[in-house]
This record gives sequence, C-alpha cells and structure tokens, in this order.
Amino acid sequence: MKRFKNLNSDLPDSILSYIFSKLSLKDLVKISTLSKHWFREWRLLKTDLNFDLDNMFDCYTFEELREDVQLFQRVQSQFATRLDRFMLHYQGDVISSVRVKFPLGYEHSDVIDKLISQGIAKGAKRIELLISDSTKDTNIDMDIDKYEFSFTLLSNTDSLMYLHLQRCRIVTPIDFSGLKNLRTLVLHLVDVEQDMLQGLFSNCIHLVDFTLDNCSFLSDLKIISPTLSHLNIVKCEVFDDENIDIIAPNLLSFEYYCYSGCIGHPLNIKAPMLSHFSYRGIEISTFVGFSGLKNVTTIALYKLSECLQTRVLPLLFKECLQLKDVTIKNCVIRSEMTITNPKLRHLKIVDLGGYVNVPPYKITIEAFNLSSFEYSGPKRIFYVTAPSLLKVFWNEAVSEKNRYSLGPIPTLHHIENLAMTTSHSQIKKLKMVFGQFQNLRGLELFIDEAHDPIIGYFSILDILMVSQRLQKLSLTVRNSRVVRLKREYAGFFHSDLKYVELNGCVCTINAIEFARQLLRNANSLKKITFGSLDKFYIGAGRWTTGSNSYWFERNFIHERLKDEVKGQCKLVIL
Repeated sequence: MKRFKNLNSDLPDSILSYIFSKLSLKDLVKISTLSKHWFREWRLLKTDLNFDLDNMFDCYTFEELREDVQLFQRVQSQFATRLDRFMLHYQGDVISSVRVKFPLGYEHSDVIDKLISQGIAKGAKRIELLISDSTKDTNIDMDIDKYEFSFTLLSNTDSLMYLHLQRCRIVTPIDFSGLKNLRTLVLHLVDVEQDMLQGLFSNCIHLVDFTLDNCSFLSDLKIISPTLSHLNIVKCEVFDDENIDIIAPNLLSFEYYCYSGCIGHPLNIKAPMLSHFSYRGIEISTFVGFSGLKNVTTIALYKLSECLQTRVLPLLFKECLQLKDVTIKNCVIRSEMTITNPKLRHLKIVDLGGYVNVPPYKITIEAFNLSSFEYSGPKRIFYVTAPSLLKVFWNEAVSEKNRYSLGPIPTLHHIENLAMTTSHSQIKKLKMVFGQFQNLRGLELFIDEAHDPIIGYFSILDILMVSQRLQKLSLTVRNSRVVRLKREYAGFFHSDLKYVELNGCVCTINAIEFARQLLRNANSLKKITFGSLDKFYIGAGRWTTGSNSYWFERNFIHERLKDEVKGQCKLVIL
C-alpha cells in the first residue's frame, strides 16, 4: 500500500471497487493514513460488506473467546457497535452483498435490522446472516437469545437473489410480498413450520436452490415449487416420522442427509425430472418411494448399515430404470450382493465397513455397459462381467500380514486405466498380470512400504517392460528406505511411455536411478515430474490431502539428472 501513497483519482471506479472488494474493513481503515482520496473513495465504492472477527478486530481469536465468557461478551458488544458505526458513515450508493459471521442475538436486533434495511435499500443481491452461537468455526456455547428475523425487512425488494439465514427465529407476515427474484435460499439451525414454507414458496417464484441445514420441524412438510431445481435437506432430526412430501416438476437434484443415528424421514417424491439423488443415514425409511426415482440417473448411498441386498438394491435397480451412476460409500455389507443393470456405466463401492474375522462375502457385478469401477474396503470375492470396463480404481487392504489383494484385476484384461494401492510384495504378481493387458494406457500406483523392508523401483521397470502400450505412469511411494541399487538394468526399453509422475520418497538414490533408466531408455518420454507430496486418489472423486514429510531438495534431483534430459523431454520438479 505504501507504493500507492500518492495515488490520485486516475483509476476508474470499477478498478477501485475491485481493489476495495479484496481488502478487509480494518485494512481499508489503514489506507486512510496513506491516501485521503482513497479514504473518501472506499466509503463510496466498497460494495461487498463482510463483517466477521478477522475483518473487525486485529487482536482476538475465537480460541481466546471460547475460554473467557466475559471477554466474548465485551467483544460481542464492540462488534455490534462497530458494525452500527460503519453503516452510519457508509456513503456508497450501491451495496452488492452483506455478510455477517459472528454470534449475535436478540439484543442486537436494532443493529441487524438497520444493516439489512440499508442493504436492501441499496440493491443488495446477496445477504448472509451467519449468527449462530455454535457453528463449527466458532464453537462458542453461549446462551444467546435468537435474533427474530422478519421478512417484512425484505418486502417489495426485487434485487435479492441469495439469502442465507442461520439460527434465527423467522417471522413471516401474512401480507408479505417480496423475494420475487430470489434464486437461492439457505435456512440453517432454524425451526421450520409448514405455514412459513408455504408463504416462502408462494412468493419466491424464481427459486432454484433450497437448503434446510440442521433445521427442526415437528410436523409433516410439503415442499411444493414449480421452479425448484436443487434441494438439500441435511442433518435434520427425525422426531415422530414426520413425512416430507416433495412436489417439484423441475427438480434435478436432491440431497438428503439424516441426522446421525436415525432412520430417515419418510419421503414422497414427485419429481419427474429428478436425475441426481443422494441419501445418507443408517437406514432408509420403508416409506421412501423409490417409484418416485424412475428417471434418476445418479444415486449415492452413504453410511447405510442396513442390509443393502435384502431391500435397498433390489428396489433400486427395479424402480430406477435409467440408472447409470451408483456410489455406495461407508456402508456395511452383511451378505452376498448382486448388482445387475444393463444401463449402469459407473459404479463406486468405497470405504466399506465390515466385521472382523468374518469370511469375505461374494459380490457379483453384471453390467455390460459399465465403463468405470472403484472399490476400496475389506476383502471380498468378486465376479465381474463388464466387457466395456475401461477404468478401475482398486484398494483392498485386509491385514498387515496380507495387506492387499488383486481382487478381480487379473480377469480385466481389456481395461485402459488402472489406479491401485499395493505393496512391494504384490509387484511380482502385477508383472504376471499385466503381461496379459494389451490396452493398458494409464497406470497409477500408490505403494505404502510400511511393512516392506525396501522398495524395489526396478520391479516397476519389470511392469513397464510387459506393458509396452502404457503411455502414462504415476508412482507414489511412502516410507521408502534408502538402499543403493545397481546403476544399470539390462534390457529395459519402452517405446510408448510419454508421461511419468514420481511422488513421495523421490530424493532417494532408488528413485534417482529409476528416473535415470527412464530418461535413457524410454524413447518417447516427454515429461518426468517429481513431487514430494504423497497425494493419491482414494475413490469417489477424492484425493489424499498429501503430506510433505519427506526430505526433498530440488537441486539434489536436478544435479543428478540434468545431463540425462535430452531432446523433447522436460524435467519438472514441483
């Protein structure tokens, strides 16, 4: 900021407004000492108003506030005072968005009301009122009376498009007529009543996204909307089997997340356009109407502990005739399971639970159009009939003594891309298996050597030798021990390998010698990339966060390999 001490008004308003939007309120105050012109301008052009602890104070953290109730109450009072003073002196003609994220309550109603009224009067398109006393971010357990939010504040507004209300007591007046252009509504930690919902849906004639998050309702709910496209009901408690009726002719996706440890609400779904359905809970209510999911193409089931084979899967594949993508995650399989579907294209069975010392159950998959399959969990006996299968992720860790199994991999000769978690003891088996793979183009291996004495990088060269059509190799090694290997590997060559990624323990002599062999004898190699993170795919669209606990020195790699890099090949060290 000091470099712009003499800044004048040459910058256009659009540029200044963009700069101000990236600065916190406390930083905007600081620039007042650098430029009087900017001090005047930011009060006119700052259109995104964000009031939270970091923006309002330099010296407090939520960790400190949690430990001292009196300190919290003092900061809370100062927060409300500063917010009120800021809005009193705010001179801008336009407000684009208003966000408050700090525990406030009923005693601060005047300040909050004035903020919202001023925001609406100046055309705010987005309002987020995140004033919970027990959010994950704050975790402050204080006895704060709920702020009473009246929709009268939003009457006759045409600008508001996004509204997020948290821990409010909502009052909907009988004559309310607003929110005509609202597209997204999020209610979090709110007591929901049917009359309130009915009033909202009758006014929000362009509502597209609706979320009930951790809300309570003690009666049946009817969600009726001709415009709704995306519906989320997450972490809502079930008290007395309250029914949820959904009548939404244009609904495309529905996520339902039952409160932990409960059987879900009975759901009656009438949504002929619904294509994505996600369900999380220990058991699906027997009153869930699978017949309302006839046109669903994508279904995800999470944390079910009931027997999938006896009721859920038979109904699923019987009623959902257009089903193409199925995810079964964190569920418990207690018996043999059969999945038969001619239209199924993507199947993910990941993070399965199970019982110790129980013989592995059989899983049979018959899906002639299946193109991708993912599995991670305890050992199972697989019978897979999928002639169109091209992409597989496999992780079957069973015990320290016999950590990994190849499962159905040896029978899937036609696949083109394989990602798997394995161990050094499995490499020899992989060499024999891959010799039968004629179409393998991409291979991703994660080798955790915690139970192996050394990592034989040259065993990977054995795999490459029998996979002569492979074009991309990604190799992540964890917990490798440094053992000096021979410098030459007689007879190794590869004609198609173009891209290689080496992650994890890459600053060992083992990894350097392995890379040297590739640079010398893979004559189509275009790029070899080194990275210290042991980041790896773990299924269902997720990756490990990646740890950087290894010794990693870019110069060490560069100095030892720079003379080997020739022609079109590039050496990249991240």
